[in-house]
This record gives sequence, C-alpha cells and structure tokens, in this order.
Amino acid sequence: MRRLANLLFFATIFTFASVAQASGNSGFRFTTFASGEQEVPPPGVLTDTTARLRLNFARDLSEAEFRLSVFDGEGITQAHLHCARAGENGPVVVFLFNVAPVPGPGGVDVNGRIAHGVITNDDILATDPDASPVCGVTINNIASLFAAVRKGVIYLNIHSEANPPGEVRGQVFAFRGASDD
Repeated sequence: MRRLANLLFFATIFTFASVAQASGNSGFRFTTFASGEQEVPPPGVLTDTTARLRLNFARDLSEAEFRLSVFDGEGITQAHLHCARAGENGPVVVFLFNVAPVPGPGGVDVNGRIAHGVITNDDILATDPDASPVCGVTINNIASLFAAVRKGVIYLNIHSEANPPGEVRGQVFAFRGASDD
C-alpha cells in the first residue's frame, strides 16, 4: 500500500511539472507558436507570418513577463491574449502590442521581437463567463489568467492591416524547453 501511495505521489508531481514547469525564480513558463492556419474560421489565413510568445508567471502569481516575436510580419497592428478554446473566438484579456491609434494605415513590418514587458493585474481586461460564455471562466487578475492558461482557454492573436480579425493565432501551452530569443 505504501508503495502504491509513493507511486501516486510521484506521478502527481510529474504531471504537475509537465503542465507548468517551474524554472529558478522565473516561476511558471508557457509558450505558443502562432500561424495563419490556426485562425478562425477555418481554413485560417494564408500567410507567411508566424509568431512566438513566451509567458513566464512569477511564482507568487503577482505578475507575468512576456516576450513576443513576429516573423515575416507585414503591417502588424496589434497583439492580444484572448480567452477561448482552439477553434473559437473569444474576448481580449490582455493587450501585448498596439500601434498608436492614428487615422489610416499604421501597421509595422517586423521580423523578430516586437514586444516584451510585464503584465500586472492592472493590465487584465476582466471577463465574466456569463457575459462571454465562450471563455467560460472569470479572468480579473494574474492568478486567474494563470488558471485560464492551465485550463487551455488562452490564445495569442496577432492582427494586421491585411487581416484585421487576425493574421496568426496560437493556443498558449506549457513551455517545452525551446531556447530563448
């Protein structure tokens, strides 16, 4: 019986570690690789643009640091975290990048890091599952954003002048050891 309990204990720890890997003082690390094929509705957007997001939550869930890179991006206007499962569109919960609101064309061409920074509770655009059932969870602070990422309902969306609803998209998942940019 004790052997079974130990086995279950280590299996639980291994499962948790694979869902959100802790690394030194950086806390819990997540990533996504975004492409036009993941845009909704299918079949997505035909584009050469791709993106990568690294999202590191502090251990105490007081903030989250992000690094966002866009490759072969033309006329990029905005980047957000949204709340919905793969295959569904949902509300914006965090702005990551926004070209200054000016009349007319205003996107930027980019091939590399476009934005980085720290997300705090003040940066969260609150969601309510009654008002946005596609999201299905309340997001109103960093801890609830972390819970939503772990649940698989947060995705990155990069917007462009050519595709205002979205150029590339990718669900955010547990970090799997890719090198930092």
